[in-house]
Amino acid sequence: MYKIIKYYYYHIKLFSSNAKLFLFGGLFNGIGLSVFSLLFNLYLKENGFSESQIGQILSWGSLGAAVVAIPAAILLERVHVRKILIWSTILAGIAYFFAIFSKLLGLIFFFMFLANMFITVYRVSIAPFFMRNSTKKERIFLFSSHHAITMLSQLLGFIIGGYLPKILQSTGITDNISSAYEYSLYISILGTLISILPFLKIQQADIPEKRSNFIQGLTKYNWPIISRLMIPKILVGLGAGLVIPFMNLYFKIVFNADSAKIGSYFSIMQVFLFLGMLSAPQLSKRFGMINTIVLTELFSIPFMLILALSNNLPLAVVAFVARGTLMNLNLPVSANFEMELVNPNEQAFTNAISTLSWQGAWTISSWLGGQIIEKYSFAWSFYVTIVLYFLSACTYYLFFHKSTKIN
Repeated sequence: MYKIIKYYYYHIKLFSSNAKLFLFGGLFNGIGLSVFSLLFNLYLKENGFSESQIGQILSWGSLGAAVVAIPAAILLERVHVRKILIWSTILAGIAYFFAIFSKLLGLIFFFMFLANMFITVYRVSIAPFFMRNSTKKERIFLFSSHHAITMLSQLLGFIIGGYLPKILQSTGITDNISSAYEYSLYISILGTLISILPFLKIQQADIPEKRSNFIQGLTKYNWPIISRLMIPKILVGLGAGLVIPFMNLYFKIVFNADSAKIGSYFSIMQVFLFLGMLSAPQLSKRFGMINTIVLTELFSIPFMLILALSNNLPLAVVAFVARGTLMNLNLPVSANFEMELVNPNEQAFTNAISTLSWQGAWTISSWLGGQIIEKYSFAWSFYVTIVLYFLSACTYYLFFHKSTKIN
């Protein structure tokens, strides 16, 4: 562990001031969004929405993310990243506020659609921003540090989100759990807005006056590479959307856990995710990027089977933590792999297509996931996810294991 810390410390010193400011702002953004993600489903369930309706709400949010992915890439060529980070955060916060404030299903659909549009503009800008503000020497450490900080912010967010409703009740601010969830969600939005302060200090180079025609430029992209990158991304997105958005409901319904316990389970996972993210560069160096991605996906499958079959809470928590750690460990590796595999002028577009593929798949599967859970059980969602993860790992290996450009 000491060697890993020393190794990181050396490369962190190479980070640009822009990269450090982004990481600092991302910490607060992540805390707020994590509180929201932990409690929003529980808030909806407490207010009488069914699993199917919750799945539809999540699906509309994913649809908003998918719709805006490519326009966001175009925006990155025309607007300073600093402005994108600031305004996407503000507008997402406003939309999340009205998604909570609105009690009608149709309005919740609409505002979650908008909220995820704006937050996706923020997320699409991350990978190209890192590529422009780093060198090859420290780049994988920057990607890994970003994901590790994301895990840390989620850890803090899940702890805060788990106990915040109980604190609001115990202090007499509200006397019922539904209102406690609602007030906690409003507080989470304030947390995201704090991230604007470091974003204001980011320095951005002038945008070139000459801009390519987007439609004509489409023919210049390396579509054979991009399409091969997106097929496994779509498969894993389809699988993830069936189960990941519903894990808080899984513990609530299957094991009758309250928000504090659910928050603690998610927090435990974040500790391991954080450690896993730190190990990503060394695993990538030892096994190669593709082997790291493939092996982590395959090793996560037995733990999903445990989640599908087990009625033992401690065993389910262990499986939940192990599955999450393995699947999230490859995120910085796959993000770096995608960016390195294409030319610099294709990076923003490739990242947008990656987001579109993931969110488009998530839109479909989160809608189906809610219906499968309501009509059948959580187990069937896990079974389908296992098949999709296996296919994703296979396609990654078949498409890229002979790649000589990166591995």
